[in-house]
Amino acid sequence: MKKLIALVLAFVCVLALAGCGKSETYTISITVPAGSTEAFVYSDEEISAIGKKITISSGEGLGDTEVLLSPVNENVETGYVATYLTPGMPVEFDAVKGDWFKIGISMQNDTDTDKTVYVEVEGVEVRIE
Repeated sequence: MKKLIALVLAFVCVLALAGCGKSETYTISITVPAGSTEAFVYSDEEISAIGKKITISSGEGLGDTEVLLSPVNENVETGYVATYLTPGMPVEFDAVKGDWFKIGISMQNDTDTDKTVYVEVEGVEVRIE
C-alpha cells in the first residue's frame, strides 16, 4: 500500500512539473490608422523576453508582411532588422531579458477607417504603455 501511495504521489509530481515552463501565447493588436502610409506601425502593448527568444506569428487579419522589434528605451540599440512574416511560418528574434520592445509591422491603410490586425507572441511578458 505504501508503494502505491508513493507511486501516485510521484505521478502527481511529474504531472505538476510537466506544466511548468510552458510558454504562454499572447495576442497583440496593432491598429493601422486610416490613410496611413508609414513604413511601420507599432503596437500599443510592449513586450519583454522571459527567455532568450521571442517568437512572433501572424494572427487574425494579417497577411504577408515584415515585422520588427523597436526598443522602448532610447538608450538600447535596436540591432533588429525587419524580418519577413507569413501566415503559418513564425519568426524568432534573439532577445535580452529585461529589454522592452514594441512590435512593428509594415502595413499601409489607404481606406477611410482604421484597421486592426493581430500577431501572436510567445516567450514574453506584456505590458501596456
